[in-house]
Amino acid sequence: MKKIILYIILLLTSFTLLTCKKYDEGGLVARRCKNLFGGTKSGSSKTWKLKKYEVDGIDSTYLINTGGIPDFYEKHLTITLVDKKDMCSYNASSFIFKYSGTISASYKSIIIGNNIDLITLNSQCRIIDNINYCSRNIFYPDQSDPISEWKITKLTRNEVILHKQNKKNYHIKLQN
Repeated sequence: MKKIILYIILLLTSFTLLTCKKYDEGGLVARRCKNLFGGTKSGSSKTWKLKKYEVDGIDSTYLINTGGIPDFYEKHLTITLVDKKDMCSYNASSFIFKYSGTISASYKSIIIGNNIDLITLNSQCRIIDNINYCSRNIFYPDQSDPISEWKITKLTRNEVILHKQNKKNYHIKLQN
């Protein structure tokens, strides 16, 4: 009988020590939020570098910056957490484009809504300080719909990989 009680105590102790872990970050969703935005509080912000833009398996990264935008690849996208609820809302900006949208609670997809009208969305050039800068809007490859949904296939502290299948397969790789 003593052996059975000893085994039960040993089993319960090992079960408690091996399975009950506390996460200072608040668990899986909070870690994903921290990885994407650099923090879990409203106003947290992170700048991502564009490493790869693929269309149907063809690397098209260097074809999207046609207007000599400074630091285009090194500071491509800054994303800021606005509100963290069921679907986190965010604002993001690149040199030319500004976005706002939501991220699903499971962090499996990112919905990118453009806070610029559809005419500006389709425009690929913008005059800033009397200089004409041109670039492709990589998050809107179709350019006919003001809302674009991308699947998050990888999300770590230093890397985000997004995938969209429309008429073609698109992959975007961002690194920190």
